[in-house]
Amino acid sequence: MMTNANHKRVDLQAMMVRLWHADFYNQTGLNLEQQLAMQNALIIVLKGELNLELEGRTVHLSEGGVQLCPCGRTFGAKSRRCDLVTAAVFHFSLYQADASYKESIKEITDLGSCTLWEDNLAVCSAENLKAVSRKVHRNFHHSQSHKQCQAQLDFQELLYELAAGSGNAAGIDKAQVLEKARTYIEEHYGEELTIQRLAEVAEFSPKYFADMFKKTYGHSVMDYVTQVRMAKAKQLMLSSGALLKEIAPLVGYKDEFYFSRKFKKEMGLSPSAYMKERSNRIALYGSTSLLGYLTPLQIIPYAAPLHPKWSSERYHTLGPDIPVHLDAYRQNHNKEANLEKLVAAKPERIICIQGLEPWEKQRLEQIAPLHELALETGDWKRELMTLATLLDRKAEADQWLQSFERNIIRLRLRIIQYMQPPAAVVVRVFHDQLALYNSRAVHEVLYKLLGCETPPNLQEAQPFASLTIDQLAMIKAKHIFVLVRQDSETLAYWRELSSSAAWMSIQAVREGTMHLINSYPWREHSPTAMEQMAEAATELLTGKSPC
Repeated sequence: MMTNANHKRVDLQAMMVRLWHADFYNQTGLNLEQQLAMQNALIIVLKGELNLELEGRTVHLSEGGVQLCPCGRTFGAKSRRCDLVTAAVFHFSLYQADASYKESIKEITDLGSCTLWEDNLAVCSAENLKAVSRKVHRNFHHSQSHKQCQAQLDFQELLYELAAGSGNAAGIDKAQVLEKARTYIEEHYGEELTIQRLAEVAEFSPKYFADMFKKTYGHSVMDYVTQVRMAKAKQLMLSSGALLKEIAPLVGYKDEFYFSRKFKKEMGLSPSAYMKERSNRIALYGSTSLLGYLTPLQIIPYAAPLHPKWSSERYHTLGPDIPVHLDAYRQNHNKEANLEKLVAAKPERIICIQGLEPWEKQRLEQIAPLHELALETGDWKRELMTLATLLDRKAEADQWLQSFERNIIRLRLRIIQYMQPPAAVVVRVFHDQLALYNSRAVHEVLYKLLGCETPPNLQEAQPFASLTIDQLAMIKAKHIFVLVRQDSETLAYWRELSSSAAWMSIQAVREGTMHLINSYPWREHSPTAMEQMAEAATELLTGKSPC
């Protein structure tokens, strides 16, 4: 395991630990959707390999690999191949004595200043980790209270194993040093980077390093260097106002003419054409769903709220082309920071949602002309056309809407060819509760556009009415779509619920027509989300790809 010399090393004798959840996975093709860590999450790979996604950063973990996701951040994981993966996820809190109050303790929430290990990859003895992790999980879920208490001590033993393995160079594996090389590229892209230099960082021979990098990530190390440099160059071109001759050396190219040729080869257009195409400085403020109104108009904003969990697809596809990323996780807590970013960005126009606080709206109007979208009305087509007229993109909007209508007809015909329009319902799992989830978007897509039927005993129900497991079992729905909130508390409840006899007795579960769905696009009401929801629903209803 690695430590950071700038971090304060924790005195284990002064620490108190509380284990909240202990999850164990043992399956082929493991896939954990991005979730919010309500407490610190410790992810341990006991067998196989995982690609761990942490706030938009990918970390490769092989057997014996350990990664910390601090409270309030997001993580997800996918197995690198369809191999068996065994992994443990422990959710815990750290406490220490509060020196200002006698006999008082306080939770440590800033693990960056006081942590057992750096927020980075760690690798310890795989055998020790397996033994202790299994013991923690077994005792935590034991029916006897004294065994559950033992799990708390077992988890402290696990933390001791991690601390004891800190700095053990023999425990560092190939995946870890490759990640170290990737991090080095992302931090030193402006310098001269050669395979020889990067191999020295990884402490491998150049040939072995190049072969391992391509085998692990699917592209060559120099291709990755180019990807990083082009992404940084685009951000500089759009946000700094610097000349090409100034940008080129900042991203590792001494010759601006070579940089221009390289950019055109990679991006398909010259730097000047790219900057002209992206000359608009439109900013989005308030909701990630606003992006779903700009993409049909073929506009990429200058500033927008993005988050690797709440807007994962857009974060990865559009993120490199959006110079200013506004905080989309806790907007109500970070409004001032977002407003300051917009002041610095100097946008030409700001698009936001209705319902902002008066002071917030006033601040935005001082930055640039403001246009509010009335998303709550549910009339997304009208709002799209209003926005298109404002931005002089009416032709693009008309073309997108025509394509949307043709696609819906195709999807509805596919469903009819496959079956009679089925009764379907969407249910949301939140903490330890079940509820209907018949939002405007869900209602429009499932029942109006795709022609599904509302179960007879739900026709008069409120769109978000609470349900018991018995009530859900009585719903006469051929298909049940289940939306599980991705936080540790809800996921722990969902694992317990989905393995219960009551859940297994539900007809849709028995017949294999219960479908897990993701927050995006099912919780968004925007043009692109509606289209993607219709595609996803058709695939689940028919069991076939809708293409």
